[in-house]
Amino acid sequence: MYIKHLRSIPRSLSHILLGCILILVTGCVEIGGGDIQPTLYYTLEPVPAVTASGTAEVETFVVGLGKIEMPDYLDRKEIVVRKRRNELRYTANNLWAERPGDSLPRVLALNISRQSNSPVEVHALPWNDYANPGVVILVEVHALEGQESPSARVNLEVSWSIQSLPDGVVLKKGSYQSSGLSWNTGDYADLAKSLSDELAALGRLIGSDLAEIHETFFK
Repeated sequence: MYIKHLRSIPRSLSHILLGCILILVTGCVEIGGGDIQPTLYYTLEPVPAVTASGTAEVETFVVGLGKIEMPDYLDRKEIVVRKRRNELRYTANNLWAERPGDSLPRVLALNISRQSNSPVEVHALPWNDYANPGVVILVEVHALEGQESPSARVNLEVSWSIQSLPDGVVLKKGSYQSSGLSWNTGDYADLAKSLSDELAALGRLIGSDLAEIHETFFK
């Protein structure tokens, strides 16, 4: 009975129904449509290694880098962009290849070792059994972000202390606030490069502190 009823629908009406279905399907595609944006990944990079000149053997100052502390809102794959003083946003399709809590120890250890004025060997956690560092660097990151307003600037704020081992006496303390490098808003490769440049400057400062400590306390 129902089959007979369906077969009795006029052809013109069936064409109208088919047209309505096509319109609905097309509308659904357009609502959720658009090109799918690929996810891009970025890295923080250390300064390039430089081949040491000369053949004289100099005793290496072995240093340990402790756990780098930072707020949870910074230690994530999404890149932090500050829109206003009290407003942040996270990127959806532009991500760090690894969390800053994993990349920063490696990058900073290499930046310090490669830029210090004295022969320094910095070990990030976990330290090797043979490392036996004479001092430890404790680092706290307060900001690691791109700023959009009032101007497109890179924002890196870090404080650190250098303590002797095993007694924990503070030998040196310092802080760093980014030099105000600009970045092209929306260009996250440019942001990653600018933050890497700021981390290089940070490494030079800590390396200078280590050279002074080495000269004063370990010679």
